Amino acid sequence: MLAYAICSSIGLIVGGLLAYKIQMPRPPQAVRLPIYVCAFIGAIVGAKVPIWLSYGWYGYILQGKSVMGGILGAFLAINLYKKCSGHTGGFGGRFVIPLAVTIGFGKIGCYLNGCCGGTLAFPVQLLESIFQFVMAGCLYLFYRRTQRADLLFPVYLLSYLVMRFIIEFWRTEPRVWLQLSVYQWLAVAFIPVCILIIWRRAHDNVDTAS
Repeated sequence: MLAYAICSSIGLIVGGLLAYKIQMPRPPQAVRLPIYVCAFIGAIVGAKVPIWLSYGWYGYILQGKSVMGGILGAFLAINLYKKCSGHTGGFGGRFVIPLAVTIGFGKIGCYLNGCCGGTLAFPVQLLESIFQFVMAGCLYLFYRRTQRADLLFPVYLLSYLVMRFIIEFWRTEPRVWLQLSVYQWLAVAFIPVCILIIWRRAHDNVDTAS
């Protein structure tokens, strides 16, 4: 548990420094607080939902959390806010690179803590960590070349969901239907959404979802 806490703390510190150093457009001042509050609440609730769906309520009301659920929860909460408020800007691009780095360190903590494991000879937690660090680098280079901050989050989310769908075959998670885990079904549900967002932004250059 100590190793996980240390790695998570390092991730938060490094992620915070990156968020400060990388110069990207910020949300308008008037919507920053509502957006941050919605993202925080969505992430907290979303982090629990896959755990409950996989293992049930008993014993897991407070125990356990899901990175994937947290990301999707924040995604849904922000888009619900945008739908209700009429705001159309993309708000995830500025934080996605720090987020990937933070999760990368967190997954190292998972490995050292002995949780979130799998059946591969090489630890799946470290595979996920490598993916996060590589994605952070790729997204940074993509932004430097294109200046399209609005595409960073949907590209990251699409890549992450594809990775999770594949790697779930080796993770020790309950199979809920057709030998697929809750995480794989979430990936199946949200991958088309990410593709649609990327296509619309790339062709129309209009921010419609975060």
